Amino acid sequence: LRYALVGGGNFMFEDTAGEIVEKGPAFDQVFYPGAYWRTYGGHRIWLTPESKPETYIPDNDPVAYEVNGQTITFTPPAQKAMAVQEQLVLTFREDGSVEVTAKATNIAEKPAYFGLWQISVMCKNGLAVVPQNVNNTGLLHNRTMSLWPYCDMSDPRVTWGKTLITLEQDPNNTNAFKIGTSNNRGFAAYLCHNALFVKRFAYHKDLHYPDDGCNFEMYTNRHFLELESLGALGLVSPGDTISQSEVWSLTPNVARPEKNDFAALEKLVAELIENA
Repeated sequence: LRYALVGGGNFMFEDTAGEIVEKGPAFDQVFYPGAYWRTYGGHRIWLTPESKPETYIPDNDPVAYEVNGQTITFTPPAQKAMAVQEQLVLTFREDGSVEVTAKATNIAEKPAYFGLWQISVMCKNGLAVVPQNVNNTGLLHNRTMSLWPYCDMSDPRVTWGKTLITLEQDPNNTNAFKIGTSNNRGFAAYLCHNALFVKRFAYHKDLHYPDDGCNFEMYTNRHFLELESLGALGLVSPGDTISQSEVWSLTPNVARPEKNDFAALEKLVAELIENA
C-alpha cells in the first residue's frame, strides 16, 4: 500500500474512504453471501482473462507473511471459488530496488486456463511514461496496441509521441481510459513527488499474452492510474504454479517534464531508465 522515498510522498493510491467497491448478487453467487471486492489501493495480483465477478476475488481477510533475510512472502487464504492459491514475494536488493514476484497455484483437480497480471495502482496527479517499439521492421508492423470501448484516443490526458506515450492522472476527469501494448522495451514509469518510479518487466515475442498480445496495460480514472504488467496465458495443470516478476525502483530529485515535451522525456528515459 505504500512505496515511497524516506520522507517522500506515497507513489501508491490508497482508498482510505472505501468508496471503490464492487458487489451484488453475482458476487454472492460466485463467492459467498455478502461478498465484495474493494480497491484498497497499492499493488495487487490479478488473473487473466479478466471476468466479473470471477477475477474480482474478495481480498478482505488477514494475510500470512514470512520474512527470510531480504525477502518477504505474503500468502493470503486460498481462493476457493477460483481454485487458485496466490502469493506475493518481495525481495529487497542491495541497489535499493525491489523484485516483486506474483505466483498462482492451481489447486483444482483439473487444468485451468489463466495467466498472471500485476497491477500497481498509482497515486493521483502523476504522469505515466510508456515506451513505444522503435525497432525498424521495414514493411512489417512492429507493435500491437489494444483499445477498450471507453477509450477515447483524443482524450486530453494522453499524448502520443513517436517513441513514448504519456498519460496523466487527472482527479477532475471522470472518464475512464485504457490501452494495452506489446511493450518490448520492458518498462513503465511514473513521475510524481519530484521523483521517478520505474517498474521493469519481461517481454517475449513468442509468448501468448492476453488481449491480442499485450504484456503491458495502463488504465486511469479520477481516482488513480494503473501500471499493469501481464504474463503469458496458458493451461495450468493441477498443483502447478506459474509466476511473473517485475522490478521496482525510485529515483529522487527528478523534475516532471510537460507531458508533450518528448525531448526532455526521451532524455530522462535514456539517462535514468534504459542506460541506468
